[in-house]
Amino acid sequence: MGFRSMRIMRVKNLNLYAFGLYIQPDSICKKLGPKYACIPDAELKDHPDFYEDLLRENIDMTVRLVVSYNGLSIGTVRDAFEKSLGFRLQKMNPNTDYRCLKTFGSYFSEDICIPAGTKIDFRQTSDGQLITEIDGKQIGTVQSKDLCRAFFDMYIGDPPVSVETKQDIAQNVAGLIRRC
Repeated sequence: MGFRSMRIMRVKNLNLYAFGLYIQPDSICKKLGPKYACIPDAELKDHPDFYEDLLRENIDMTVRLVVSYNGLSIGTVRDAFEKSLGFRLQKMNPNTDYRCLKTFGSYFSEDICIPAGTKIDFRQTSDGQLITEIDGKQIGTVQSKDLCRAFFDMYIGDPPVSVETKQDIAQNVAGLIRRC
């Protein structure tokens, strides 16, 4: 779990949302267990291929955002995601079909309110769907492995939203792999 914050006028950090990454244990065991089971937990966070494999293998996982700032608008969320995802899609696959990003952005309509406490889930399925839910209500699904990979790259790729949280995720995944 980590926080996404924004600096206001170089003086104060404003926490916008908390986030957590949830991974389906069976999926991680099946796809990454054989490769990483023998690597010590402390070394996994620095293993060169680990994060790339986590992104590439289409593992069932979810990022949950919990809004912590009452002034956060859905338009701000949409714009931030579109900007970051556009950059990451270009970096990963310059030939990707960017319609997936337009479709994803269209789900964040201005009539959606996201007061503090709102839960926004982004779930990747093993077949490459990115499902978006707000407070348990599905608002959209995009079929795009590239978009899934770009989305989760924000949290476990380079640069991540939080380096510390990315390393914590590696340690927690290592714990899951040990139980396989």
